[in-house]
Amino acid sequence: MQQCRKCRINVDGDKDRCPLCQGELTGTPEPEMYPKITESRFGSDFLLKLISFIAISAAAICIGTDYIITGRITWSLICIGGIICAWLTTSVGIAYRRRILKNITWELILITSLSVIWDRFTGWRGWSVDFVLPCASICAVISIFIIAKVLKMKSGEYMLYLIIGGFYGFLPLICLIAGLTNITYPTVICTCLSVILMAALFLFRGKTTKDEFERRFHL
Repeated sequence: MQQCRKCRINVDGDKDRCPLCQGELTGTPEPEMYPKITESRFGSDFLLKLISFIAISAAAICIGTDYIITGRITWSLICIGGIICAWLTTSVGIAYRRRILKNITWELILITSLSVIWDRFTGWRGWSVDFVLPCASICAVISIFIIAKVLKMKSGEYMLYLIIGGFYGFLPLICLIAGLTNITYPTVICTCLSVILMAALFLFRGKTTKDEFERRFHL
């Protein structure tokens, strides 16, 4: 064991200096009781910086190429919009990669919102509300349910995300009522699934659902 003569204490492990006075230690060092935990080289901060660098580089290349070919900035604006969307979705995926259910929920909201924006600024053909919104809602709810069962999560760990997914599945119905939907069968399937899900939650897991609402919203 190592000792510090100045502080007159014993120091466990293998240290270079006294943790109190930073003085030299004497004696024989002992192996660390717990292994040292090394931080991952490719952590969240590095990955976010990397995708930001790639996005900025891609945008710069698109603008430069567009200006060289056409003498002005035209189609590169569409490319930049796509790059921004890819950067946003990838950033959310990295930020919540350890919270997979929250990741799915945020990706659902982000992807459907970006789809509506793209549809709106490219002439509004309705594909965002006809297909993306209902199909993404269905996939999100099914994914949350399957992951929760495979990972054997407790009800409180996934109930909120199922509720959000269930309520989100009624947005295609609102679009249908508002006359924004041209192709109805994805909306009908999504709405039926949301009704079945919410009925199952409130009828068979009513107490758990109520407790989750009270806990999350401090009711």
